[in-house]
Amino acid sequence: MEGIDLSKENEIAIMENVVSKYLPENNLIYEHNKGIFRLITSDKRFGIIFRGKFWRENIKDPKLKIINKPDHVFLITYKTKGLFSKEKTRTFNTSVIGEILKGGTQIGEIFSSSKVDKNNFQNEDFKVLNKLYNIYNEYGEKIIEQKIQDEKNENLNKDEFKKLKKEILGLIEVLRLIKLNKSKTNVLSELDKDGNGEVDVIEGNDFNLLLKKHQKSIVEIDRTYVQQFVKISGYLKTKEKNIQSIFNLIKDTPNQEVLNEYVEVLKDDIHSYNLILFSSLNMIVSLVEDDMITFYEIHEMFDTLNMFDSKHEKDVSQKLTNIGDGLESLMYEIRDMGNKISDSISELTYVTEQSNEQLTDQLSEIDSTMKVGNLINTINTYQNYKNNKNTKNLRG
Repeated sequence: MEGIDLSKENEIAIMENVVSKYLPENNLIYEHNKGIFRLITSDKRFGIIFRGKFWRENIKDPKLKIINKPDHVFLITYKTKGLFSKEKTRTFNTSVIGEILKGGTQIGEIFSSSKVDKNNFQNEDFKVLNKLYNIYNEYGEKIIEQKIQDEKNENLNKDEFKKLKKEILGLIEVLRLIKLNKSKTNVLSELDKDGNGEVDVIEGNDFNLLLKKHQKSIVEIDRTYVQQFVKISGYLKTKEKNIQSIFNLIKDTPNQEVLNEYVEVLKDDIHSYNLILFSSLNMIVSLVEDDMITFYEIHEMFDTLNMFDSKHEKDVSQKLTNIGDGLESLMYEIRDMGNKISDSISELTYVTEQSNEQLTDQLSEIDSTMKVGNLINTINTYQNYKNNKNTKNLRG
């Protein structure tokens, strides 16, 4: 199989020609940015999103049909059925759209019939979807036809072309590596401002110092709490080790895409660490200040997340030590756990001006350099960034 790749201008010209045949009266919006091509109706309720190339089985045989790749999806709006029916806008791959147009298919709707067919659409929406599907198929065929025509018109000597191509690819690779190394340097310096090779966020031992300071008071309340605090300390230490391991792995990322993904995972993990550290410190302070409601609120959340055994972080640490081809799946595992931690801790209600003052006073007594206000601002800033990013992704 071989992918069909044309210029942005050619793709848009072909698309406009096909659209004029099926939807001449609809003021469609064309968006072409960073390899993603969107064709959206003016009301933004229907469209096609092309995230990759069109493919066919044999570049020399123009009669073979295109292969529908799952990275091309349709944006559609429809009504769910049932008592709680409502309008939904979702994306589906082309095979699902084909089944809907043929007579309907199950896509897992909740509280209603799971089958989506033409009865889920209002007014002319089903016809619009049908025409968009025809546009998609004819557009793919036209792209392939254009590629074949371009090949026929190619007059460069093959040997000269291969030589020129090799030189260009070599130059592109050099430029790519220069850009990649610059990106790595920027990321590493951002996370390790003092340049000592250690992620800045994990430099410090405030939790253990605060725990030792109040050890006797905690024992007097309940000796088992000391053991649980020690387990939280172990969890934090293991997470610190894992953050540093991911930081070290970033230096060897092969391309910008992988670098961006791993940096995102690392920053998510640092955010999770900050949330756990902040909650852990507040857990100690609330106990010694006899604020048992706050203490048990945090304790219950930690228990739900299994932080008193730290098995997940230990497993991650072991995988990072013996990593092979499974690094990508491990990164997603880390990100999923980070999201779970973030969602759980964001539900806590104990953070008040009084609790922040109490924590500040306690940290000052152990000569900590940590600024509670700065830590809270860091947590809130990153959480807002994540929320904005998720909202943007949902909007397409």
